[in-house]
Formats: sequence, C-alpha cells, structure tokens
Amino acid sequence: MGFSISWIAFKNKTKEEVLGATGLNDTGETEEIPESPVSGAALPSGWYLLFFNKYAHAFLKPKTLSALSKDCQVVGCQVEEHVMASGAFCYENGNRLWSVSHESERGIYHVTVEGLAPRSLSALHARLVERQNEEGGDKAGVDYIFDVPVELAYEICVFRHDRWKFDWGQPTFTRLLQM
Repeated sequence: MGFSISWIAFKNKTKEEVLGATGLNDTGETEEIPESPVSGAALPSGWYLLFFNKYAHAFLKPKTLSALSKDCQVVGCQVEEHVMASGAFCYENGNRLWSVSHESERGIYHVTVEGLAPRSLSALHARLVERQNEEGGDKAGVDYIFDVPVELAYEICVFRHDRWKFDWGQPTFTRLLQM
C-alpha cells in the first residue's frame, strides 16, 4: 500500500479564517498521524495545513484554490504512490503562480513545470536526477524524480506527508468535519 493523499497549506490566514473559508469544523479530536478524511494542523513556519486522505479532494480544483487563496498564499501537494504521480502548486491572491508535477507513466524523468516556480527547483531537480542516474536511471527499481514536487512543497512549508516528526517537532492534527 502507498499514500494517496493531498494537502494544502495557507500562509497569512488564521486557522479560523481557513476553517471559515472551507466550511470545515474542528472537532478537537487530535491525531498523531492524520488518518481522518480531513484533518488540520498549525505549522511553526506560520502555515495552517489541511491534510486530505484523498489524492483529488474537491478543495484542490483550480477554481476552488483560486477562491481560497484570496488575500493569502496557498501551497499544496498531491501524492499518488500507486501510480507514482506527484504534484505541487502555489496560488496567491486568486492566481496560480506555479505548478510542478511528475507522472512516472510518462517516463521516469518526466517533470512538468508551469508558471514561475521557485528558484530552488533547478538545484532540487538536478540533485534528484543525479540520484536517479546513480541507481540505474529508468532501469532502477526506484523513482527519485517522484520527490521533485514533494521536496519543493517541503522546502516552502516544512511539511512532508510521509514524516510525522521534524527538526521543529511533531505537528498536532485535529479531525475536521464539513459543516
């Protein structure tokens, strides 16, 4: 089994503003690992994160992300390990600034970049391509390029879906329900 998840994080919006904009309600039930369909956590980097145990949650539609990013920045990540697809994106003040995606079905080295991605993408991509090459390129039994969007989102928000403890500590997730 692999992850099939997505998350979006909000900068310059409080937890209350995010919950109000999304129609979600905090149950107060904490989770060490986000196993509920939707959960939320405040990150020490100043981001408020919504974690979805679904790859293609309704909140990740471009029109919805555009609306949710009004007066703030929204960064998100999607991971579907069953087919080795991943993506990261950024919206700000209603506009998509960039997106980066990988679909191994389109080739082990496949990466699509739209918009003006962060400068760090180039070095991150080069490092993971080198690692892929060292493991045997497209004949390797591993897909390091999958981590390009995942690591990019991590660099910005300091959160990864497959880690529960970080240098800064451990996020406290609470179960969220649609109102």
